[in-house]
Amino acid sequence: MITPNIHLSLHIVDCCHDYGPLYSFWCYSFERMNGLLGSFPNSKRAIELELMRIITQNSRLNCLISAQSDNQKLMEALSLVQNRLTTGSLAAYDGFDFAELYRFMRTFHQNIDVTITGCEEFPGEMITPKKQVSLPDTIYKLLIKYYNDTYNRDFVSIAEFVSNNLTSSNSENQPIVVSPNVSQFGRIRIATEIFGSALAPRYQRSSYVTSKFIQDDESVDIFLGQVQFYFEHTVPLPTGAKTHRLAFIKWYMWVPREKTRFHCRIDNQDDKSCNIELWKDYFHELSRDCIIPIHNIYSRFLPCKFTIGNRKLITYMAVIPINRQFHL
Repeated sequence: MITPNIHLSLHIVDCCHDYGPLYSFWCYSFERMNGLLGSFPNSKRAIELELMRIITQNSRLNCLISAQSDNQKLMEALSLVQNRLTTGSLAAYDGFDFAELYRFMRTFHQNIDVTITGCEEFPGEMITPKKQVSLPDTIYKLLIKYYNDTYNRDFVSIAEFVSNNLTSSNSENQPIVVSPNVSQFGRIRIATEIFGSALAPRYQRSSYVTSKFIQDDESVDIFLGQVQFYFEHTVPLPTGAKTHRLAFIKWYMWVPREKTRFHCRIDNQDDKSCNIELWKDYFHELSRDCIIPIHNIYSRFLPCKFTIGNRKLITYMAVIPINRQFHL
């Protein structure tokens, strides 16, 4: 009989390919599955058989719910079933209902055709340090460009609105004034995972993040950066005022040579076997891409110095990705 632990052991090779040999022993499959299995009620005796029965029953229930999602009586009956409270780190998810988690999952795993504005729901919170600030002119202009690109409307600064007297009798053509005042935060928390920023020195190690961007050829690639701060900003839209949760990030420059970037790959022809990449340790110039919704943050990474070369030594930034702790 295949027990849960044996089943996971059969996939160690896949885990090494997915997460790399340096930290495959701490990958999600083993760490999180132990917490999930421990949350199931059992008799403390034949625990392997009981857990397999529970997993099988849950799988059948999930199939039934998916196939009968339009069955009103079934949906009403399921609301009467109360789950046992979870313990440990899994208890952090108890504060979110299914609808909220499902909406965030749809946003987090968005397709490239879906536009995320930053005002969508997310099962987390913006946490201290917090302060009310007025954005510097450089970042203020980038924020206006962000809204222009996101909503495809005419957003202007207060100074531009006053100096050019941009009033219109037609409310649909009226430019939208963007205020420079924001609520600035040093950290955000999603379930048990905390993302820091340069604004919170104690949490600077968790300020290094990755995010996906669409390239000119419609391909999707991951970029690395350091979060400078998070902020909430409210803008008056024709449908009403909406609060956006955004992050201001400085993006690192990648190494142009593919051979150097994937210096640690196992197979010279397989970039997917390379979990650790080499990047330049300085930033791009500030641009509109420095402001993104917090929903578009993909994961965190650890930076460290890495020197290559025989005669002429060159130091790069080695990027070690960290597994996401927020899984649905």
